[in-house]
Amino acid sequence: MNRTTLISVVIALGSLGLAIWMRPVEIAAVAYEDTGTPLFPNFSDPAQASSLEVTSWDDTAARVTNFKVEQKAGRWVIPSHNDYPADGTERMGKAAASFIDVKKDVLRSERSEDHAQFGVEDPSDPNAKGRGQRITIKDAAGTVLVDIIVGKKLDDKEGFFYVRLPDQKRVYASKIDVDISTNFTDWIEKDLLKIEQDSITQFLSDSYKVDEAQGKVTERDPLLLKREPDPSKPDDKEGMWVIGEGSTGVDGKELDSFKIRQILSGVDRLQIVGVRPRPEQLTLQALQSKGFFVTPDGRRLFGNEGEVKAITEDGVVYTLYFGEITLDSGLALTAGAEDGSKPAEAKPDEEKKDANRYMFVDVAYDPASDRTINPAGPPPDEPEGLKRAKQLQARFDKWFYVISDASFKQIRKDKAEFFKDASPGSGPTAPTTPAAPVKPAKPAKPAEKKPAAP
Repeated sequence: MNRTTLISVVIALGSLGLAIWMRPVEIAAVAYEDTGTPLFPNFSDPAQASSLEVTSWDDTAARVTNFKVEQKAGRWVIPSHNDYPADGTERMGKAAASFIDVKKDVLRSERSEDHAQFGVEDPSDPNAKGRGQRITIKDAAGTVLVDIIVGKKLDDKEGFFYVRLPDQKRVYASKIDVDISTNFTDWIEKDLLKIEQDSITQFLSDSYKVDEAQGKVTERDPLLLKREPDPSKPDDKEGMWVIGEGSTGVDGKELDSFKIRQILSGVDRLQIVGVRPRPEQLTLQALQSKGFFVTPDGRRLFGNEGEVKAITEDGVVYTLYFGEITLDSGLALTAGAEDGSKPAEAKPDEEKKDANRYMFVDVAYDPASDRTINPAGPPPDEPEGLKRAKQLQARFDKWFYVISDASFKQIRKDKAEFFKDASPGSGPTAPTTPAAPVKPAKPAKPAEKKPAAP
């Protein structure tokens, strides 16, 4: 074998060895033992859930926020809002059911360095860059049923989110229907007053103002309206509105029934945006700080932006007093500045159109306005209207409410806004029959005896 042949053989053998070394080798896929298994195997019944806590990060306020709903003494409450009652049974059931049978569908990472890009970092970590939302559900004994950090939504898989168990590094892509609101107004009873528009038979609007500097109530001109049968439409259950005794109309004007219906609809649909607990001993300071004032004898309450009364057919008298504005937002709006921060104050030149307003609700019973009692029959031991008034007052006695500026403006109207130009032959705006004076609802008496307000 000459030298050239030898070199050729060596090259050939080397090429053969390289080819053998570089040939594709089948590598067995790593099967993660928990892929496809339930995230929470021991949680199978949404009725087990007794508390829900959501921890998030508020970018605007640059702080951790915490929202919790739990069951106490058989009723749902919101601890962050001084245990305000929550309408939580249905919503809690849906939230808890979101995590039943949710699986660890796809493993996406085992490195903590990847948590930020998937948005599954702990929201309470001050140094985190990609925080998620931590959701914790417990049963009545305090046993954790669900504890998970939900991160970003996957762009390429509909209904999938990146998720992580807080004590683990692994990040999964899981199909999950997350429908958990942390908005206070989503968890509370929508029908605040429990009043139906068609049941209102009398309405009193008094859009006075309180001059705090002089200690006077100004611009008082109350308008009492009463619903009566319409002689021209005997079958119309809605009837017609007339001016009650003691009130006067506007020259050249007649009542605008459409506007009245709009105002009563605002009362019927009134919703709140925040609450503040009333102290058991209702002090002058607690009242005045929110724009409510009492007479020196403590028997008459005023709101610095007026009041309205809605009297229903069963004699229940609702009185809504309108107080001071609040420019708070977020948790400070819905629950008050409980974290020690000072509530926002309006500046003299600041636009107030988005301001919310404090409202004080008082309920009483007026037997003279109860149209459900048969005057020819024996008087009931306790009229249904009286029972309802007691139940409502027990509820409203515990809270100051905050309503939106839009709700305030829909209900609180100047007297002229109840009227329109009189049509030819419409007749006077005075009542067709005298109406009995409305018995005012008596507010709770403050602890101090001598207030400094009007």
